[in-house]
Formats: sequence, structure tokens, C-alpha cells
Amino acid sequence: MKSRHRRNAPRNPIPGSAYRLTATWPGRDRPALFESSDRRQVRRVARELAAAGAVVICEESLGYGRWRVVDRLDGPALLREQRAVEHAARRAAVEQRARQRRDERRAVELAIVEAVMVQPPIPRDGGSPRARTVSRRRGIR
Repeated sequence: MKSRHRRNAPRNPIPGSAYRLTATWPGRDRPALFESSDRRQVRRVARELAAAGAVVICEESLGYGRWRVVDRLDGPALLREQRAVEHAARRAAVEQRARQRRDERRAVELAIVEAVMVQPPIPRDGGSPRARTVSRRRGIR
């Protein structure tokens, strides 16, 4: 019969969670705490809390109650940056629409001028002269 003890088992396992994060909001006293051994889940929760405007500090366990800061997300700065990018995109879209309208107006004006320039001259008598020859220096009418 086999022994229940695994020979390659870790001698000093890390107790508790491998990762934790602390989220603080400006103007609030109590921080939000989250612990998990799943790094992906911790990163996802950290992004969600930062998107909600919190300053998030992600830490990794070194064992025996010691923690190492892995990442720091500044939620208010991220929100300001996102708003600035959105504002710049909106401003660029407005300028693009104004430029398109101006170009369309200019194209219409140029089309009108071109139409005037292309039209043949209209004869005074409507295209049917009364006399075939010049008589008494009056010219063709």
C-alpha cells in the first residue's frame, strides 16, 4: 500500500490567497479589499474598480504575511484620460463635419460658376436673324 504522504509536496505552503488588492476612493474612509489566488480574477476586479474611480493597489503574497506591490492603478487619472480622449475624438468629428460642409458648399459654388462659364452666349435676336446681309450699316439684327 502506498503512503498518503506525497514526497514532492511543498514543505511550507503559502497560507491564504496569493494576491490581494486594496481599492480606495477619494472622500471615503474605508477601502474595499479583495483576495484571491487567481491572478486573472484579481486583475479583472482591479480594472473594474479602477473604472469606477478607485485607486487600486495590487499585491502579491511573499509568504508569512509579507506582500509585494505588483501594480497600482489610478482610477481618477484613467477616467480623466479617457474623457480627454473622448473629447478630442468628438472635437475631431465636429471639425471633420464642418470641413465636409464647407467643401460641399465650395463644390456647389464652383459648379454654378462652371455652369455659367460653359453656357454658350445667347444671341440678341433669339437665334433667328431678320436680315441676311448688312443693310445701311445697321448690322444683322
